[in-house]
This record gives sequence, structure tokens and C-alpha cells, in this order.
Amino acid sequence: MLSTRLGLRVTPRLNTLAKRNFQTSFRSMSAGWEGTPASGVYSNLPFKVKGRKYVPFKVAYWGVLGFFFAFPFLTTYWHLYKSGSLRQQ
Repeated sequence: MLSTRLGLRVTPRLNTLAKRNFQTSFRSMSAGWEGTPASGVYSNLPFKVKGRKYVPFKVAYWGVLGFFFAFPFLTTYWHLYKSGSLRQQ
């Protein structure tokens, strides 16, 4: 009898704790949203692929990739050169 009373007391409290309210106002939902999103190819990327002004995308992509690949080798060469390990005796 006591356990059923305790169980009945706990269930309403758990129901109120378990409820979550996901409602938001129209003002907060529309604060950073103007119009409809762009549609089409490459519209979902955070960088510009087509119609770049100065450097084409392929050049920038392979340039950054090549630089970050070569960087450890170049710094290793520089440090060995500065320490005197690469100088001829």
C-alpha cells in the first residue's frame, strides 16, 4: 500500500520533469534568416568555386595542398642547414 502511494506521488513529478518544450517565437526563428536559400550546384559550400576573381579554385586548392605537404620537409632542411649538418667539410 505504501509503495503504491509513493509510486503515484512520483509519477506526476517525473512527467513534468520529462516534458520538454521546443517552442520558439517567430521573432527568434527569423532573426538571421532572410528569404530563401540559394539552390543549385556548389551553393551548399562555404567557399566560392565558380566565378572567383583573382585565383582560380584549382590553383588555390593545389597550392594550399602542396604548401602544407612541403612545409615539414622545408623546415627540416632549414633547421639542418642552420645547425651546420648539411655543410660540406
